[in-house]
Amino acid sequence: MSAAAPHAGQRRSLVGNTLWNLAGTFLPLLVGLAAVPLLLRALGIERFGLLSLIWMLTGYFGLLDLGFGRALTKLVAEHVGHERYGDLPALVWTALWLMSAFGAAGSVALVLAAEPVVRGVLNIPLPLQQEAVGAIWFLALSVPVAIAASGLRGVMEGLHLFKLANLIRMPLAALTFLAPLAVSVFTPDLLLVSASLLVVRLLGLVAHWIACVRAMPELARPRRPDRVLFGLLLGFGGWLTVTNVVGPLMIYLDRFVIGSISDLAAVAYYATPYDLVTKLLFVPIALAGVLFPMFSGASAQSRGASGALMTGSLAAVFAVLFPVIIFGVAFAREGLALWLGDAFASNSFRVLQWLAAGVLVNSMAQVPFTYVQGAGRPDWIAKLHLLELPLYLLGLWWMLEVAGIVGAAIAWTLRVIIDALILLRMAQRVTTSGLRLPGRLVLAVALGLAALPGVALVENMLARASVSALCALALPALVWRLFCSPKLSSPASLSGPPVG
Repeated sequence: MSAAAPHAGQRRSLVGNTLWNLAGTFLPLLVGLAAVPLLLRALGIERFGLLSLIWMLTGYFGLLDLGFGRALTKLVAEHVGHERYGDLPALVWTALWLMSAFGAAGSVALVLAAEPVVRGVLNIPLPLQQEAVGAIWFLALSVPVAIAASGLRGVMEGLHLFKLANLIRMPLAALTFLAPLAVSVFTPDLLLVSASLLVVRLLGLVAHWIACVRAMPELARPRRPDRVLFGLLLGFGGWLTVTNVVGPLMIYLDRFVIGSISDLAAVAYYATPYDLVTKLLFVPIALAGVLFPMFSGASAQSRGASGALMTGSLAAVFAVLFPVIIFGVAFAREGLALWLGDAFASNSFRVLQWLAAGVLVNSMAQVPFTYVQGAGRPDWIAKLHLLELPLYLLGLWWMLEVAGIVGAAIAWTLRVIIDALILLRMAQRVTTSGLRLPGRLVLAVALGLAALPGVALVENMLARASVSALCALALPALVWRLFCSPKLSSPASLSGPPVG
């Protein structure tokens, strides 16, 4: 077995892998920004709308992996941590058989639904209906391919092959835009455009397979599915699926409630700053992708080491994002006015300020969220989200009635604060050796959150800029010095006045 156990304490590896994850997300987005206007002109508005629907359906049917990709990452990392390399091929093949079966079921359902959906549900012009049906059939063929590839990517992340995984991901994600663009040069036919996307996904499956076999040569020989491993995968992946379904509901629920209570203008005033500020979540999500196999492997050996890593990661997320957040809060009105005009800014800047504070907390919450999942308790998070959903809906509805879209932003921010506190408590419970957050870190974060409304209330722009700059430099520098120095790899270095 050529795979080596990960070195969870190596900060350089952690930072490097996180940067690769960020590159794997942002570079294809840049390609998309350039390609979308060209596709729109080449295909026309109606065909481009159908292509957008195909892209959306591809992401939605990715839920059919039932969390097995994430489960594979955890279980592979644990097996590597225990040096049980001989069990890995059976585990991977069992997951691939399961994922392919669910993907095939989704493919059949999509084929059967294509005709009635196109002709009876979607408002598609008659001349385009047959073309749309054919495009959805090609999409259906790509579903099991994409799901199997996501499982293989989970294997690569469990082996800490983040650089290679993102070197595969970046060109493939770019081809998701470029392949349809190349076809559209010759024909706007969505049947051929959708066929080009199927080819891209097949290339992705082959590339991930080659990478996995090179890291794990024993994988080249197919294995029969193991019933015992079925239970492991279904138990972990099933709870992840609950989180993957309920989580997006809480992300997009607010704009639907706003639309039902108010009007579409209010939705725009709320959704625009929301979509803008939540882009910052790419940073902690990229970090969480690297931390997950580290926490999984460490939890199989030493929870104390992974707890120290969690504390340092919380501090790093705060140090990186707090300067951006505080300037965003301080100059929310001016920034929105420059971008979208004074009228839009006057309706949205308070929304942006509240959501920015919530994004800072939610960014840090990604760390204990990942820690709890890595420690093998995705059921706790799924149950938390199931409990939160109706309570959040009631709170959102009430706050909208009381304070409009600013109330919706307050409700969202309060939810993520409560969510973060519960996740931290879960992380403490799952750590048998006792996880205690250093008081200095808690104090620094509390001061940072208190500074946000402070700078928002300063009228003079020069004074506001000065206070923001002072806070943006002082608090992150303090946190970085205390918790993100090279001493991070030593749990002992994170001792100090504990909290909790």
